[in-house]
Amino acid sequence: MVIEHAMLTIKEELVEEFVQTINKAFPILSSSEGHLSHKLLRNKKKPTHFILVVHWNGLEDHLDGFVGSANFRKWDSMLRRFFDSHPKVLHYIEHD
Repeated sequence: MVIEHAMLTIKEELVEEFVQTINKAFPILSSSEGHLSHKLLRNKKKPTHFILVVHWNGLEDHLDGFVGSANFRKWDSMLRRFFDSHPKVLHYIEHD
C-alpha cells in the first residue's frame, strides 16, 4: 500500500466552493483502479491549506492508473482553477 499526501493551497476567495467541488469530484477518485480510501484535511490555523490523503494499492495505481487516465483529466479540470499554487504530492509507505 502507498499513501499519497497532496498538499493543496486554495485561493482564499474560492475555499468554500473548492470544498463543495472536491466533494462532487470524489466519486471520480473512488472509482479509480487501486484506490482504497481517501480523506481531506483542512488546516485549522490556515484555512486555505488542505492535505488530501489517498491510500492506493500501489504506486503504479496512482501514477500510471490514475494520473494517466481520463478520470484524472476530468478530476483536474474540475479542481485546477482553485489552486493558488501547484499541489505538492508525496508518496509514503508504512514503516515496520
